[in-house]
Amino acid sequence: MADEKKLDEANVEAEVENTEAEVEAKPAKEDKQEESKKDQVEKKIRKQIEKKQEKDSKFGIAALGEYLKEEHKWENYVFVVVALITLLLGCLIIEGSIEVKENFPVIGTHSTAFAWVLIGVSALGLLYALWPFFKPSFPELKKITWLTWPKFLANLARVFIFMIIFVALLYLYDAFISNIFVLIFS
Repeated sequence: MADEKKLDEANVEAEVENTEAEVEAKPAKEDKQEESKKDQVEKKIRKQIEKKQEKDSKFGIAALGEYLKEEHKWENYVFVVVALITLLLGCLIIEGSIEVKENFPVIGTHSTAFAWVLIGVSALGLLYALWPFFKPSFPELKKITWLTWPKFLANLARVFIFMIIFVALLYLYDAFISNIFVLIFS
C-alpha cells in the first residue's frame, strides 16, 4: 500500500511537471488559462488519490481499528462493561441468586429497591455509552423512502398467499410421506 502511495505521488509530480513545462512554453496571454487547467489537473489527480486511499482504508481490521480510535473513545468501552456488570448484579439480586444481608448498612433492608435502582442506573449508563455508536444512523434513517399504503398492502397480501401455499404444500407432503411410512412399516 505504501508503494502504491509513492507511485501515486510520483504520478502527481510527473503530471505537475508536464503541465508546468506546457505552461512555460505558451505565451503570457495563455498563462492564466493554462494556470487554471493546471489547477484542474492537480485537483483531479488529488481526488483520484483520495478515492484510492479511501477505498483501501475501507477494508480490513486496520480500518476498523482506525475507525474505533478516531470515532469512539476507549472510555465508552469501559463504561459499557461496567454498566453490563452492574445490570447483571441488579438482576441477580432481584432473582435471589445473590442475597444482601439484613444487617448490611443502608441497603440491607431495601435490597430489592437497591437492585432496581442499580438496573435503572446501568440501563442509563448503557444508553449513554452506546449513543456514539448509534448517533450516525439517525440521519441515514431520514433518507429512507417508505412504501405507499397500497404497495404495502399488496406486498403483505403476496406474503400471506405465499405462506398459505407453502403451509399447504408442507401439509400435503407430510400426509403423503406419513401414508407411505404407514404402508411400508405396517
